[in-house]
Amino acid sequence: MRAEERPIGYWLRELDRRLEAAFASALSSRATTRRQWQVLNGLGPSDPFWGPGERPYSEVLGELVDRGWALPDGTVTPEGSAARDAIETEVRAIRGRSLAGLSDEEYLTTVRTLATMAGNLS
Repeated sequence: MRAEERPIGYWLRELDRRLEAAFASALSSRATTRRQWQVLNGLGPSDPFWGPGERPYSEVLGELVDRGWALPDGTVTPEGSAARDAIETEVRAIRGRSLAGLSDEEYLTTVRTLATMAGNLS
């Protein structure tokens, strides 16, 4: 079956599955979850990925505090900063692989298209 013969829902699920697997693999060497990375990276409870059903921000922050990567007030420690820098390198590599062969305009068109489709269903 050719790629274009599959519906968009298939490709959305497949891309999500592959992104999750790539992040899980990259972050597992640091015993870190994607959510911990996002909080450590400064997205916090107002980040665009935080939605219903997610673990509370305070719980994820507590895990980072336990690791010595953050203080209870959310300040990143030097150890957390070093971990963030190392993880960011891996995350950039995953993003780069996923966008290979796409121009900036193609990427923006894809994002706009998906946003419009989601909006049409809300």
